Amino acid sequence: MNKWILFLLAALLVFGCTMPGTQNNTTPKLQIPGSTQPEKCTFQYSFSELETGVLGESSSLTATVTCAAGKDIVVKFDGAQIAQSSITTNATTPIQLEFAPPKDGGYLLTVEIDGETVYSKNWVVNPVGNDNLLGADSDGFSFKEWRAVAFQTDSSITPARIRIYMKRLDARTEAGNNILVELRADNNNKPGPLVAAIRKPTTAATLSYNWINFDFTEPTAIPAGKYWMVMKVEQTLTPKPVSDTLYVHYRVINKEESGNDYTKQMMLTVDPQTSITSETEWQTLPYDKVYTMVLTTNK
Repeated sequence: MNKWILFLLAALLVFGCTMPGTQNNTTPKLQIPGSTQPEKCTFQYSFSELETGVLGESSSLTATVTCAAGKDIVVKFDGAQIAQSSITTNATTPIQLEFAPPKDGGYLLTVEIDGETVYSKNWVVNPVGNDNLLGADSDGFSFKEWRAVAFQTDSSITPARIRIYMKRLDARTEAGNNILVELRADNNNKPGPLVAAIRKPTTAATLSYNWINFDFTEPTAIPAGKYWMVMKVEQTLTPKPVSDTLYVHYRVINKEESGNDYTKQMMLTVDPQTSITSETEWQTLPYDKVYTMVLTTNK
């Protein structure tokens, strides 16, 4: 009898106490049909390649972010904010950051997300215009033959200098003749109202190709828009039927194509009695080429 009592006590200790018709007290985990356990969202980001910039022209950098809802993304040039965007979703999203550099040269470009620097690059920005010295072709400009090159800026800039790759052929120059370089606003895709003018004596040009600098005497901030750089010769004394002729280098783009819409010329009429000129119309060039001149915010 004692042996049966000991056996029953041992069984109760091993298997627990259950009543007939009942289940174990352990509560089962419930799985709702169609539901899943929430996954952990991990903040991630990557960036596209950023090409060399051009003064005043819009550039873009694409940031692809994940799990960044509610965060702000900020672009800075040398520590100063230049562009900003807000992220509204945790889904993987490409965000295009657009900005137009207000000066040429070098920048430390950084991108911050909620104050944390996630991208950094020493970014190079070129002056606006053409600085390709390939070939030795040139066009002349004088008091009766003007040349012009257009450029577009997407932000306000403050030009400091126009540089022209040019030469003169004659060692002797006419007294009172100046090289006159003008910055003009656009008027229906041709040079329009004068913004600024820079003068140098024709002796500033050398007998072989060189970069000649034309510096603005005062800072001249210009808003976003289209502008023209115009080259001509100015006679400050009694007009003569002839004047110094200067030669600006150009790069051929395609001799089989007609002239582009950002390079123009004007052939003025000259009164045979007084040598006074009268403006005609700006014309496209015979074929596709671009003059070698640049505009910069640096000196």
